[in-house]
Amino acid sequence: MQIIVQTPRIIIREFMPEEEVLLVNLYKDERVNQYVTRRTDEETRQKFAEALADYNKGSGLGRWGIFGATDHDFIGVCILKPADSDPAHIELGYVLAQKYWGMGIATELAKALVAYGFEQKGLTEICACTDAENVASQNVLLKAGLVRDGNVFWHGHDLPFFRIIK
Repeated sequence: MQIIVQTPRIIIREFMPEEEVLLVNLYKDERVNQYVTRRTDEETRQKFAEALADYNKGSGLGRWGIFGATDHDFIGVCILKPADSDPAHIELGYVLAQKYWGMGIATELAKALVAYGFEQKGLTEICACTDAENVASQNVLLKAGLVRDGNVFWHGHDLPFFRIIK
């Protein structure tokens, strides 16, 4: 298991195979699913398997778990990887368990992933999109330095599009 980024409050790291249940259970919460693509348990398991397989490619990009830095509690999942909807763009994304909303963790996470992408992976641009109604997530992206750049048709929807250029 490789740690990708650590901040004072969070650890972003590769998932371990036995942690599949954490991701499946995260997406069972209707509040969590409010603004993200809904997946069946099997689809979530497939995304988890793809994440594990991607770790072996050594790109340093992917889908990772977010855990508490001191208590190691599962906080959520994040991505920094080629976008499923447009692989030419590197997409930043995150889903946090509801009990971690409103604590500044998403902003801390987004800033850490932007820094990691630019400083460690040599990226020159990072993109993100949100549901049009998800104002909180849009504010997170703005605080992390991304700027709104119109809309984009990703994940089967016309969504607000954000980007940051190094």
